[in-house]
Amino acid sequence: MYIVCPLEFERSALRRLAAARGWNLACSGPGAAAVAAWARQSGPPTGSTVVLAGVAGSLRPSVPSGEAVEISSIVDEDATMEYVPRRLTALPRVRCIAVHAPLATVDAKREEAARNRADIVDMESAAFAREAIARQWRWSVVRGISDGADESLPPGVEGWTDERGKTRFLRVAGSLARRPWMVREVTQLGARSFLAMDAVHRALACVHAGG
Repeated sequence: MYIVCPLEFERSALRRLAAARGWNLACSGPGAAAVAAWARQSGPPTGSTVVLAGVAGSLRPSVPSGEAVEISSIVDEDATMEYVPRRLTALPRVRCIAVHAPLATVDAKREEAARNRADIVDMESAAFAREAIARQWRWSVVRGISDGADESLPPGVEGWTDERGKTRFLRVAGSLARRPWMVREVTQLGARSFLAMDAVHRALACVHAGG
């Protein structure tokens, strides 16, 4: 089985599990273009089982932060196409909308949920689905919820990760120095993200798949 994570901290959370199972584990970098580039340059062969795993935001109170879910359908960035992954885990199934940039505010999440009847939001699932279908992978998407429907993201968070998915710690520190009131918000986001990836880890630990 192959697992790809958009962010390095997501990959790190699954490193021991992947090593123990003999699974291939990669970090693509964040965003649709990065996951598509990974698929084209380093993607697994036709017929492989491939899982996109990482964190996402919730659009509904029924999908709380710190939990893991499996995506049942993906609406693309322009709401023109819908993709249906295979079922891999026993996790709750949710509908995902893929977007071009993070939905940082509660109001933005509420509007997107109403517009597309989605439960969660991420930036990579639609691009991953397109590449997976083109390569005839057996594919799934498992996400941990880092921010709930009523939880906003810190200003500038989209710039805290580089194109390889690694955290820009100096940039984070600079943001906190300019806005010290964000320290608690960032700490809470980090804690929720840790719990979310732990839930993803537990779900994938119950999977027995080849590829």
